[in-house]
Amino acid sequence: MIFPLLTEATTMLRRGHASTMSRCGWTVLIIVVLAAVSVRSQQTNLMQQPTQSHVVPLKKFPMDQRFETVSGNPAKSGEPFVIRIHAEAGYIIMPHIHPIDENIVVVKGSWAVGMGDRFNRQALEPMEVGTYALVPKSMAHFALSKTDTIIQVHGIGPFTTHWVVPIYELTDKGVMLNTSAAEPGRPTSTSPPGCFVLKLGDRVRGSYGEGVVIGAQCTPGQLTQYWVEKPNGERFWAQRDELNTL
Repeated sequence: MIFPLLTEATTMLRRGHASTMSRCGWTVLIIVVLAAVSVRSQQTNLMQQPTQSHVVPLKKFPMDQRFETVSGNPAKSGEPFVIRIHAEAGYIIMPHIHPIDENIVVVKGSWAVGMGDRFNRQALEPMEVGTYALVPKSMAHFALSKTDTIIQVHGIGPFTTHWVVPIYELTDKGVMLNTSAAEPGRPTSTSPPGCFVLKLGDRVRGSYGEGVVIGAQCTPGQLTQYWVEKPNGERFWAQRDELNTL
């Protein structure tokens, strides 16, 4: 590699300075050639390096973790990505849209998905482990996590989630207004009337068991769902008419 480059550079230098070839000129020539060799060598090595393979096992999500990046960067435009999303039993994912096609595979539990800008239980299509669904970009859709569930989503970034109707969240820090699942809600002093009939700390019983209300989400004009923690630390979601107060 170095000798053809040296010959080519020497010829070019002689053409420009036919009368003389100073020691300084030779020094500059050699530095230029060595730099060119180094760059070409690095480029060749990069091209020859194979894509690194890796295996990401399916694991139990920590209690407060809902999202895991498996591969790529979902926030980066034009980059392929794979993520996993965890949802507790009973959780309703209210109507939302993504700017890209969403490819969904259920890897744990029982899921259901439906199309439309308003939650409709009758429109849900069941998805068991191994089932695949495609949701085209900008299409409003919703889902239900029938059990403790993990779904795997892949696509070409950027992957963001925007609620069709902003969601009010009841938290230990007060009421938050949320327009996107990717961003924290902003504090608000009020919520629509009737949003949160139950309060944090209320003891309740539902079809998934009994426990204490630790949070809630309200989509005005549609539904409110409560986040309940059982004595053993497990959590589930249920609507008001699915719960009895204790």
